[in-house]
Amino acid sequence: MSDYHDYVFKEGKLVGQFEEMYRDCDMPWHQDRQENRVDVGLAREILKDEQFTRIHDFGCGLGYFLNILERSFPGTVCTGSDVSPTAVERASKLFPQYGFWVEDLTLAPRKRATQDGRSLYVIRATLWYVFPKLENAIDNIANHMSGSDILLVSQNFPPLGAKFVGKEILPNPQAVVQAFSSRFSLLRSVWYEKRTQENDNWFIGVFASTEAAPADCG
Repeated sequence: MSDYHDYVFKEGKLVGQFEEMYRDCDMPWHQDRQENRVDVGLAREILKDEQFTRIHDFGCGLGYFLNILERSFPGTVCTGSDVSPTAVERASKLFPQYGFWVEDLTLAPRKRATQDGRSLYVIRATLWYVFPKLENAIDNIANHMSGSDILLVSQNFPPLGAKFVGKEILPNPQAVVQAFSSRFSLLRSVWYEKRTQENDNWFIGVFASTEAAPADCG
């Protein structure tokens, strides 16, 4: 079985071969074993006072985090999207009760049709894979949302004093807030710093869209 890390980063550079990774690797990032991870618990806590009827996960992978959210907030309608068609196919088989589709957040932004009811949009541990075109990704996320929707950004960091891929764009959690401020306002956030050599320091923030996205008329 191939090492999924080689499809993501290699020799200090972003490779980003996600379709090949999902074809060749069984369970990248141990997605089926994240129920008790610290960021998952923090995300549940930070969202517990919010009301929403839908959840959409950008960069959903195999759908396990979406499933955790649906079980934490029962009664929600859940969907997910990922850049990898294989990931979407596998997620659809694992969780046929949800809707999944292929979407590349780094492409040129386009307007999307918004949904009725208040939605929670989620992007977890994905910014390192879209940072070369982060502005596109943020605009695409915002264009899915209406004025009442909220966005959960959950992003892990290596030790901030270390060298890491993407540091020139997102050196710290404050840079995440600054990047999203072009289309969003921060409602609340938490920074969890483990201060070890692991890639396990987490920024978790809830954002509101600063404008309602027009519906897609095409």
